[in-house]
Amino acid sequence: MKVSFLLYPALVSAAHANGQNRVLKHGSPESVGLLPQPLNAMIQNITSYTEPRNYGDASFQEVRALEPGSVNLVARHGTIVSAFAVGHRKLYADANGTLLEPQEQENATFDTVYDMASLSKLFCTIAVLREVDAGRIDLNQTVATYLPEFGANGKENITVINLLTHTSGLLPLPTPDLWKSNYSSIDQRVTTLLTLPPQLPPRTQFIYSDIGFMTLRYILEKVTGRNFELLVYAYTIPLGMNSTFYNRGNLEGPLNPFYHRTAPTEFEIEAQGPLEPARPQPVRGTVHDENTWALGGLSGHAGLFSTVGDVAIFCQMILNNGTYGEHRILSQKSVDLIFTDFNAKFPGNNYGTGFALNQSYTQGSMQSLKTASHSGFTGTTLAIDRPSDTFWIHFSNRVHPSRWYGTNNPVRRAMGYWVAKSLGRDVPFPN
Repeated sequence: MKVSFLLYPALVSAAHANGQNRVLKHGSPESVGLLPQPLNAMIQNITSYTEPRNYGDASFQEVRALEPGSVNLVARHGTIVSAFAVGHRKLYADANGTLLEPQEQENATFDTVYDMASLSKLFCTIAVLREVDAGRIDLNQTVATYLPEFGANGKENITVINLLTHTSGLLPLPTPDLWKSNYSSIDQRVTTLLTLPPQLPPRTQFIYSDIGFMTLRYILEKVTGRNFELLVYAYTIPLGMNSTFYNRGNLEGPLNPFYHRTAPTEFEIEAQGPLEPARPQPVRGTVHDENTWALGGLSGHAGLFSTVGDVAIFCQMILNNGTYGEHRILSQKSVDLIFTDFNAKFPGNNYGTGFALNQSYTQGSMQSLKTASHSGFTGTTLAIDRPSDTFWIHFSNRVHPSRWYGTNNPVRRAMGYWVAKSLGRDVPFPN
């Protein structure tokens, strides 16, 4: 893949040689001050969620597995201390959970590619912060400064930081859905997206909005003159994140070189009805999110595929204050914005720039205002704890076979618990 690079004047120097350019390596828990027993117990516990039983509300009171399988990683001080895959990436024959024949099932492997869903928002965030570092975007400037057409219908005072912290007042999702037949082209969908009226005035309420991150894509393209995915690849490729990609054009099957190690997601048509996008079932290798699919597989809020190994590099770059190896991706000032709570007036919905803070369902017992995290609808999670210099990743395709099969939030909370225990903290197992 050939990528041309914009100049980022503040970032052209090599990474600092003060230990903050750490490259991930493998080592023992003891080598970085962690207790090994909780990490060993974590493997058995995370595996148990792939076993069918009644998990209460999480499995809708049915006897089901919370996820078919997962890939997991824990690292501290630049050292990977636990990395393992459990269960399957391909397991079901239909939306009701009928098992495939054993020879048709596929185990989850460490190189399994997952549809990251809303974890894509974090990669969009880094692209925005790089333009802030380069002086091309001001977070406190109005969106209409960059996209004049956006400033109609009461949206003239929405700022870029409002989009990144979900305080814009925008609707959660486009109405009508972008994949419905109301639209004749992608351009028409984009025009509708950018001119939708808000639900509320900005800064009056937290509303988690995909529209806000969809809009960020078009700001980035406007200020740089480059396609959005190239702005993401401009930092993922130098970092060696070679299994991180958008499927522009929604390429099916063998046309997508990552197809055979990509985890299937949902039997969407069976689960959601005939108005879902017409494509092979279960969805595999094309983005699960229907609105992103309708935008050609590319958006700021969803659409990015990756592996746990690649995303570990991303997390370590943030803990390194914006560097990895010889590459500076962000200024430390921009990294600090990730861990700065802009939403103190909305308790329970704390957000740094693009990243959720102090969230129990993604961070579990590690919950704090200096712990940045996010989840993806398909079953993905990452969390970065700045005070302990630790991060952990849990990737699953919990929407396989259906989004109505269950939620894997108990798994997310459990992983935070085991990390806390490995740090020697006396915490109860999450409910």
